[in-house]
Amino acid sequence: MRVSVFMMRWRRELRRVLVALLFICMTVKLQLELRMLDSAETGGGYAPWWGNETLGHLRAFPKNSGSQNYSKMKGILTLNETHGKEVSTSNTDAVINIKLQHKTMAKPRDIKLPTPTKDIVKNAKLKPLIDKTAPRPKQRGALSLDRSKGGGAASKAAPKKGGKVTVLNRGVSHDVDSKEVSLTKENIARIKKQLEAENKLQKIYNVNRYGPVLNNTSILLVQVHRRLENLAHLVKSMKAVRGINESLVIFSHDFWDECMNNFVRNITEFRVMQIFFPFSIQLHPFTFPGRDPRDCPWNVKGHQALTCLNRAWPDSYGHFREAAFTQIKHHWWWKLHRVFEGLRVTGKSYSGHVVFLEEDHYLAPDLLHVLHLMVRLQPTLCKDCLVLTLGNYNKLNAAVYKNFVERGDWWVTKYNMGFALDASAWWTLRKCHRQFCHFDDYNWDWTMTSLVQTCHKPRIPMFSIRLSRVAHVGSCGTHVKKKSCDVGAEVMVAHNRFKAVSQYLFPKTLILQSTHRSSGKTKKGNGGWGDYRDQQLCLAIANGTATQNTIERLQFPDNT
Repeated sequence: MRVSVFMMRWRRELRRVLVALLFICMTVKLQLELRMLDSAETGGGYAPWWGNETLGHLRAFPKNSGSQNYSKMKGILTLNETHGKEVSTSNTDAVINIKLQHKTMAKPRDIKLPTPTKDIVKNAKLKPLIDKTAPRPKQRGALSLDRSKGGGAASKAAPKKGGKVTVLNRGVSHDVDSKEVSLTKENIARIKKQLEAENKLQKIYNVNRYGPVLNNTSILLVQVHRRLENLAHLVKSMKAVRGINESLVIFSHDFWDECMNNFVRNITEFRVMQIFFPFSIQLHPFTFPGRDPRDCPWNVKGHQALTCLNRAWPDSYGHFREAAFTQIKHHWWWKLHRVFEGLRVTGKSYSGHVVFLEEDHYLAPDLLHVLHLMVRLQPTLCKDCLVLTLGNYNKLNAAVYKNFVERGDWWVTKYNMGFALDASAWWTLRKCHRQFCHFDDYNWDWTMTSLVQTCHKPRIPMFSIRLSRVAHVGSCGTHVKKKSCDVGAEVMVAHNRFKAVSQYLFPKTLILQSTHRSSGKTKKGNGGWGDYRDQQLCLAIANGTATQNTIERLQFPDNT
């Protein structure tokens, strides 16, 4: 009797000790992540997942960056964007010389704009204003610092009396990059023809070296905008990936640039294909899906006095569309349909996996090794998992993660780097295309998180590697402007990190942890996706009916 009483007391005390240890560990972990976040903001180290500035998380777009002069560390890339000069990219195996072509530039007034009329849109399904006074979420509203005059402090103009329209000035820029709206009508028409021809041709480079693409060939799909320096670093890391010559890398562009195209087409270490997003701002600079001059400013007040085209289509917070942000979601949605439904190499018999990447990622050399290992072990360790994730924002010591894998709901915002889908997973996700197109969030990853949580029962499961094989090195550039931006330094940090954990790379097997991660509670969207035209274009892409005629029908030329 005494022994049993003693054992009960001993177990009770043991539980208390374990709870205390758990609390201490969680506190230490939180402090470490906060410290890393602070270091990331000052230009070094890594931030926890919610502090990373990925395409899906940020609302900023740097403006007026001037001429691009990128200096690459250790001879990876040197770019001097000056007409008539050469751009040279070099590594240990090859030297690529790219001749910049002179481009005829024109001011926006050279493009004829549609003639506005007096009536608001009548033939569209208008929706009422929703929660106009609600503030935009601050935690996911990071914006580029385009300082105003007068010491750079953000300013806010008071609304005028009498119901007149007042536009807030917060010291940040929400304008489309001038380089994307500077082409003449003739150049736009020429690029459209070239783009259409390339998409129809579907040319794969280096097939003569590495053979044809097979039904089970792994594909790396990269979303590309305009950051050539970041792309060069990504390609360099790809060249170090074991087995890359047996894969196909598809670059999906939303900006036509000869320098970028020449760089991609001169890659010789693996098979390459390019696809081009046809509904970009560059090709529609002053009409939807670009910024129509008849559109409302994104943060305009005094809705009752508005006569702008899209006054009836604000988002959930009373703000209006911003083309620079909606383009990213459109592009991401289009490339999925293009790869799984529009390419000959991924026809009905394709059984491989497509790994989703972006131009500001950096890869570990065993990325494909881990992918193939996860594919082989999935039927045993995670039979029902539809998504394989190779990247995350875990920041603890690699010794904690080793060769562990985990199962759980696909929390897309935390696992949006290097995730892999096969055709079966795609067709499952595709069933919820209406929710994707109507969910009020300009971020594709937050939209997908909502889709995973609410459209599928049970939630879509993932099979994830704990030690990330993908690093994000794009905290400066397209979306955020810091006081000091050094892409080379970020890349060096990522390279050194993978080098430091080399003992855990190329594992022979994977060990499943018993925990099951939940994707948490459903959340309201961040806004930015309330415009009827964005939703209709998204649905047209999903239905395979999106053409130039679709864009023309969404112009509403007889309305203002």
